[in-house]
Amino acid sequence: MTSTDTPNSTETPTSTADRTTTATVGLVSDFEVGDMKMARVGERRIAVVRTKSGIHALDNACPHQGYGLVTGALADEMVVCQWHNWKFDARTGECVQGEEDVACHAVEIDGDNIVVSVTEPTDEEILEATWPSLRRGIEANYIGQIARDTARLLNAGASPQDILWEGIRHAAPRAEWGPGHEMAMASDCLTIALQRTGDEQALALVQGLSGLAEVARGREPYELPSPNSTPDFQQAVEDEDIEGVRAKTLAWLADGDDPAAVRHEFIDAASRHHLGYGHGIIYTQKTFELLEHVGWDRAADLLPHSATTTAWETREDLLPYMRKTMAKIELADLDALSNAPRVDAWSDRDLADRLLDITEAPIETATDAVLAGAGIEGLLDALAIASARRMLRHSLDVEFLDDDSFGWLDITHVTTMVNAVRWAWDVDPGPHVARLALFATWLLFDSARGEQRHGVQEEMAASPAAGDIRTAVRFRDSQTALNAVAALNFEDAGNALIDAALADQSGAFIVVAHQIKLSQAAKLEANATDSHLPLLAAARYLASPRNERFVRRNVDESLDFIRTGKPPTR
Repeated sequence: MTSTDTPNSTETPTSTADRTTTATVGLVSDFEVGDMKMARVGERRIAVVRTKSGIHALDNACPHQGYGLVTGALADEMVVCQWHNWKFDARTGECVQGEEDVACHAVEIDGDNIVVSVTEPTDEEILEATWPSLRRGIEANYIGQIARDTARLLNAGASPQDILWEGIRHAAPRAEWGPGHEMAMASDCLTIALQRTGDEQALALVQGLSGLAEVARGREPYELPSPNSTPDFQQAVEDEDIEGVRAKTLAWLADGDDPAAVRHEFIDAASRHHLGYGHGIIYTQKTFELLEHVGWDRAADLLPHSATTTAWETREDLLPYMRKTMAKIELADLDALSNAPRVDAWSDRDLADRLLDITEAPIETATDAVLAGAGIEGLLDALAIASARRMLRHSLDVEFLDDDSFGWLDITHVTTMVNAVRWAWDVDPGPHVARLALFATWLLFDSARGEQRHGVQEEMAASPAAGDIRTAVRFRDSQTALNAVAALNFEDAGNALIDAALADQSGAFIVVAHQIKLSQAAKLEANATDSHLPLLAAARYLASPRNERFVRRNVDESLDFIRTGKPPTR
């Protein structure tokens, strides 16, 4: 399927006669110009309208939220739903103010009788009409339209992959610096939708589409270059040669290169620097997981744009605060680390403690453990447990310090990065992924900035007890949320946390994105480590008070900078 194709249903349409219901809905003599009356044709409620041009029949339910059009007003040829001021042309059903048209039905005048025929559309016809509507909704960031069209498409047999992909192919070429949080959240939302059935798929899909629509709104797409196999991909990334990385990626796809080989190049590029606080490998993971779901034949709609993200991300390993750590990483034997087996009998219950309670990045501790029998997998297990424990002991006082920019999101990145490195190790193990594991070790250390400045709260613990996780999250009842998670198996607890993350209790889009990504990563890490701790940590984050303070932080930092010329404290 090409990027311009419209997905179709395989249903064979039934005859028009089998789908048509006809009824007399009133008398012409009973209608004055300007009258609107509700009538029934089969199961449909119809608004019968008389204007100067004649008698017309529309669905009575306004497509916005279903309020009756006959309770609104008629102005010349315009039907007005007065609930939210949507306006429709009575002759055609066209929406002239609002988001989508209302169905218009055939009217026949038989003597004094008004006869209306309603023909129910086939699934094929619904799909043909709804795909363009969904695209318009995404372009305008109309969440109601996106939600309604998603429901229509699912009911008509469209796949979750096709629905979500409409958002990706719209947003990816409009992402100025390449796809980011919106793409990663959409990838997780599609994964969640595919694990569910029926109506339960809709919320995950619409959350994913909403992020894509929000970020892309009002932006024009950029043009991609022609495929060009000449550039060296890794050097082009290093040089921030955006046209080069895009052209090379398109050449791989045009030449039919092995997807695994292309994936290796992207993982390798994400491993050469500590990119964007761990987002380099996280975005790479989500890009390729998304393509696994939708099919490699669609890679040209996403992959060259994701290459842009990798090339333009901040290389933190070049910044002063990572110099000491990078000196240690450069001494590490990455080949030896990547070849070190995980010994079945290996056990180091204190490794997570030793990774947590340190005053500098524990690179030697990590490498020693890998070589002693932990292997890369064992190190990742310990990092997942340690990052969970950091979230469980994070002092909420820090969240409400207006002069400190550190907060929850700085900690949650560790779990999502560890999960991304685990994915990379599973699909493409090697020295480059060993380096990523050491970057994740540094990120765990860096997430202690709040503790180092303000101290450590006693680590929250759980006493397994039945409870509703979504309610606990809604009312910011952390202890009940933890207890409820501890009482469930990993699968059920993970799904309950994902439900809570999807339920619009977060505020800003960026927080919604992190909650969904963290919940999904926590579910996977719980299974990998055979521990409830990642799930408990996610529950505590979701159910704790948060002070997002994005505007306040920017104002405070801007005032300080204008007065002093100094950067903010990390």
